[in-house]
Amino acid sequence: MPYHLMRYPLVDALAGLRADTTAERVGVVLLGAAVVALTLGLAWRFFYRSFFNGFLVAVGVFFSFDVVVFHWVFQLHRITECPEANVIEPLLVALGIGFVTYGLMRERSKRRVPPGG
Repeated sequence: MPYHLMRYPLVDALAGLRADTTAERVGVVLLGAAVVALTLGLAWRFFYRSFFNGFLVAVGVFFSFDVVVFHWVFQLHRITECPEANVIEPLLVALGIGFVTYGLMRERSKRRVPPGG
């Protein structure tokens, strides 16, 4: 069956969801932030610090690269199609750069050989 004729009930059901107001759109972004925070918390709690640092860097690269390249340069999509994107997106880029910097610095500091060692 051709792809465009295939039906996926769950996708169809979710496709009908809409966030029309500013509060709804910001709420969806906050839901995404909660999922990221939950996965970061789980990585911190259940895995080695090196894994957490790598995961933090990966999330940071995604935040900053996705927003800058796909949203700003290629104008493919925005986090929302309304003015709040002009606030949210730069915050995500800054947060992403912060995550990358923090994760790399933490991992690099673990690799230093102590004096006399």
